[in-house]
Amino acid sequence: MGAGLQGVIDLTQKFNYPVWCAVSIDRQGALPLHVQIFDQLRQRIVDGDLKKGARLPPSRKLAAELHVSRNTIILVYDRLLSEGYVEGKIGIGTFIAADLPEDSRPRRDTSPSPDGQQHAPPHVSRRAGALLRLPLPSERNGSYSLSPTVPALDQLPFDQFAKVSAQYWRSAPTTDLGYGSPLGLPDLRREIALYLREAHGLTCSMEQILVISGTTQGFLLAGHVLADPEDEVIVEDPAYLTRVAALTCGGLRLVHVPIDQEGLDCQRFDAYSPHAKLIVASPTNQFPFGSTMPLHKRLNLLEWARDRDAWIIEYDFNNAFHFSGRALPPLAALDRGGRVVYIGNFNRSVSPALNLAYMVVPEALIEAFSRGHHIFSFQAAVPMQGVIADFMGSGQLAAHIRRMGSRYRERANLVVQCLKSLPGIELDISATGAGLHLSAIPKVAVDDMAVSNALLAHRIDVPAMSGYCMNQPARTGFVIGFGNTPIERIAPAIRRFSEELQRVRGHG
Repeated sequence: MGAGLQGVIDLTQKFNYPVWCAVSIDRQGALPLHVQIFDQLRQRIVDGDLKKGARLPPSRKLAAELHVSRNTIILVYDRLLSEGYVEGKIGIGTFIAADLPEDSRPRRDTSPSPDGQQHAPPHVSRRAGALLRLPLPSERNGSYSLSPTVPALDQLPFDQFAKVSAQYWRSAPTTDLGYGSPLGLPDLRREIALYLREAHGLTCSMEQILVISGTTQGFLLAGHVLADPEDEVIVEDPAYLTRVAALTCGGLRLVHVPIDQEGLDCQRFDAYSPHAKLIVASPTNQFPFGSTMPLHKRLNLLEWARDRDAWIIEYDFNNAFHFSGRALPPLAALDRGGRVVYIGNFNRSVSPALNLAYMVVPEALIEAFSRGHHIFSFQAAVPMQGVIADFMGSGQLAAHIRRMGSRYRERANLVVQCLKSLPGIELDISATGAGLHLSAIPKVAVDDMAVSNALLAHRIDVPAMSGYCMNQPARTGFVIGFGNTPIERIAPAIRRFSEELQRVRGHG
């Protein structure tokens, strides 16, 4: 073996796993270690040396055998996962995927067809294959108790909203019925700029604002404008995977960095992805963990991005409601170097059914984002933009947010009180005084997925924390909302949660 080649191992002999391959590392080579290991494991999978369904060694053990850091192996496993070569099973391990990206190429279809002929299935791209493996968001409506993603839909001022809508349609200019500006209705962009300045201390011009049809489109656009295929993106772990996964459509690689009670810590970045081009952060009220990033960490994150010539996507979907003191300014308000793209929406303040969102881009990027917006045509329905602009301009939205803030505070306090009084259950609760959800982490590990699934039968939607995690072992816990749950239904729902938690723990 040459001086630079070390760490050739036989996985079967070392770990007793039903796989066999040799991994060789050239420590003086030009390629990073995680790229070398990934390339070899991927080739063994494609060649069939690593059989479908075979279990890979735990990252810690493989790292020890190869004498590399565990973070190196985590990068390898994360990339194998994001490109569809392996599957992570919560609490069990990492396995070779049953359907590989290469399996998407045409093959013979032996099933009978109406004309008696055999036809090959349609060919799809590797990206489509990866999308097919992503978890879809829940299709449950807002009637489930404790749902963490739904506001109080029954509290929307329907009469006022209907009145504003009727007034808009009576006076709407005919130009609003055409295609309109793909950047968004000027009146709405002006109202959003005013709202951000007054409510969040974020000063921007209406020219910096792009109105889009949903936050996912914001991620797609930002990924195409700010990064190139194969660039790495730091995302929070756990995270709202169906949102950040949109970045992979542009060929970007997601690097999942664990967060703590204060959100992302940029001091960890060098161990995971020192050359990341993008960082996705939710400093105000992280989903699902519920953490809030303190001011000094926000400033450190901005400094890291500036020093590394990286960009930050600030996903601030829970920015409307704060119950504990004055909210910290968003990253975009603190940004002096033009490194932050801010994404917000009306999902919590009005309704997710609007599917209406917006971006605030640095002045230097207005032209690039505007052209990308034109090409991708992420235009939201112009009449609804007009209605929301009038709803904001009349002061109705601000009044609704103030009114609901006090009600949400009452519900949040009751949820925390009920959780703290559960007999025989110790929970670490993240109650940050912002957003419409919190996390509850049992001090004794439990099968959170089993508890979550059992609660659905009682029309209670408490997602498992492990379902939002990519790193292994997954963090276990529960994501509990209070926005859509009337005050009288909270205590019974928490009692049912306690019963199912005790039952599952008793069978563990």
